[in-house]
Amino acid sequence: MSEASVPDQSERSSDKLVALADNEHHSVDTGDSVDGWYRPWQHVACRQPALEWRGPVSFARTHAAVPGIERDFGSRWGSNGDQRVSLRVEVGSDTGLLYAYGPTWDEYAFIGSDVPLAAVEDAFARASRLGEHPSVEAFLTLLPRVSAVCPTAGPEL
Repeated sequence: MSEASVPDQSERSSDKLVALADNEHHSVDTGDSVDGWYRPWQHVACRQPALEWRGPVSFARTHAAVPGIERDFGSRWGSNGDQRVSLRVEVGSDTGLLYAYGPTWDEYAFIGSDVPLAAVEDAFARASRLGEHPSVEAFLTLLPRVSAVCPTAGPEL
């Protein structure tokens, strides 16, 4: 075998691998929950947003000026089943500030502003399929895309 034939062989092998990888999505059964276990971009844990938890002073500095009436969506969230999800809706509005509160560390997580009340109610109605004490992040996967732009409050004292 000549040395010139070895690169040709590897080129053919690499071309085959590239073609297989390119066509991989055609052979995947997207309805099979086991079939997607190895693709991190399709894994539920990877799609869940990461929450930034803040103390009460920092949260108040950033969001205390947002007026409204608190609508609680259960205090059963998190591994201890004690985190609360709330939507602060201004009177006459159908959107509000969505956040979570964790009493264990007395901290808040901003989720989104201008979140539609109807979307949160719909997600809450479907949340029972997530289990007994789902994480707040798991609840967020039931919501349509949420604007999570949060103004910086500065360092917490």
